[in-house]
Amino acid sequence: MGRSIPVKLSNGRFWPNKKDAKAYFRELLSRYDVYERVNNVDEISDLTSILTVYDENLPITKIGVGIAYFEKRPHQEHSGNSACFYVVRIDGTSVDFSIYKALDAVAK
Repeated sequence: MGRSIPVKLSNGRFWPNKKDAKAYFRELLSRYDVYERVNNVDEISDLTSILTVYDENLPITKIGVGIAYFEKRPHQEHSGNSACFYVVRIDGTSVDFSIYKALDAVAK
C-alpha cells in the first residue's frame, strides 16, 4: 500500500492524508449553490491557503491582484453538471482552480 501523504495548510488546517483533504473540499463545494459566494471565514481561509500554495507552483497566478471572494460556478471546460470554485479578484476578473491540483501542490 502507498504511503500516506499528510496535508497541512499555512492557516494550520491539517489532514492525515490527501484522501481526507479531498473529501473535505468536495464536501465544502457541495454545501454551496451555483453562483453562491463562500461566506464562512474558516472556509475562506482554507481556500486562500490552498490557492496560495498552488500559485507558488504555477507559471501564472490564480490570485492575480488579490482575492475579493470565492464562488461556486459551473465548470466551463466540462459539460454536464460539473461545478468548481472560482476566485474572483479585486479587479473584477475571475478564474477557476482545481482543488485536486492544488492539493497535489500542497502535498509536495
